[in-house]
Amino acid sequence: MRVTNKAVERLNGISTSLENTVKPAILAASLLLLNQQATAAEADVPGPAALVDALNGTFGKHPGKRGSHAKGFCAKGDFTPAPQVAQFVNSPLFAQARVDAAIRFSIGGGNPGVSDKSRSVRGLSMRLTGGNETYDLLLISEPVFFAATPASFVSFLEARVPDPVTKKPDPAKVAAHNAKYPDGKNQPALLASHTAPASYAATPYFSTNAFVFEGAGSAKQHARIVVEPAAGTLYLSDDEEKTMPDNFLEAELAQRLALRPAEFTIYAQLPAQGDSLIDSSQQWQGNGHVALGTLRVTALAAQSCDGVVFMPVTLPAGITPSADPILNARAPAYAISLGRRTQ
Repeated sequence: MRVTNKAVERLNGISTSLENTVKPAILAASLLLLNQQATAAEADVPGPAALVDALNGTFGKHPGKRGSHAKGFCAKGDFTPAPQVAQFVNSPLFAQARVDAAIRFSIGGGNPGVSDKSRSVRGLSMRLTGGNETYDLLLISEPVFFAATPASFVSFLEARVPDPVTKKPDPAKVAAHNAKYPDGKNQPALLASHTAPASYAATPYFSTNAFVFEGAGSAKQHARIVVEPAAGTLYLSDDEEKTMPDNFLEAELAQRLALRPAEFTIYAQLPAQGDSLIDSSQQWQGNGHVALGTLRVTALAAQSCDGVVFMPVTLPAGITPSADPILNARAPAYAISLGRRTQ
């Protein structure tokens, strides 16, 4: 792989800003992918800085806040691997009886003041740590992402920069984006089809990106991650959408956890024939699932996760990234976003 001078300068800058805040393994993964994106940028593919610029251009810059999923809070819990899971993923992490989980719940977008009633994605990020392994999972409450490629990502956000007069996106720009990038229509259609989740503990979550799992006997299988809540799925009623306060999700979860832990089952979703392994904007039709284990959310945890950089390519042995271009653009973009947040 050819490393350009421009790429080296960018890598060195990010390395300096992150060396005191990101674990070496995470930094190494970020720098490798950042180099790949920097090289790709010379072929007119938007690099990681362009992705962060697009987020900031749409939502504004908010010092100390994440560029994406700016509004959120931390929780803690644990993960219990499913029996026989080693047949699907051969990893020391999944050989533990139970591992710790650092968790963050959030709302999509870069506006830290967004309403909890907004028809936007909810986020569940977690870091599982055990067996000298670390596994970061970054999930959203819809089964598709809003873009299939970095170019579509940037265009989607640029089309939604608020008009200075109406304070809303220009419908003509959104339509032009959808005509050029039809993948941008899938997630908004799903979000418009229902009200917002009534609880972080009552909505499913999806990786949207595929990963490669290697199990016993070195058998390999592409899969996406699906997280199903034990409480079932519950959305706000039409009346609640109008009358609920703009901030209720954190208090609702605190009240729920005071009674009992919130539980989720984590599955690997297997693709059906024809399901794309590299396009996160397409919903999979495959209904085969392999149980990976159970996540318990036991308590809120103040802002303990504020310094945690959840990286979708921080993976344990037995799991590797797919060739999804969005997946491979995310880690370096998060690294740049963190560098700006901590300046």
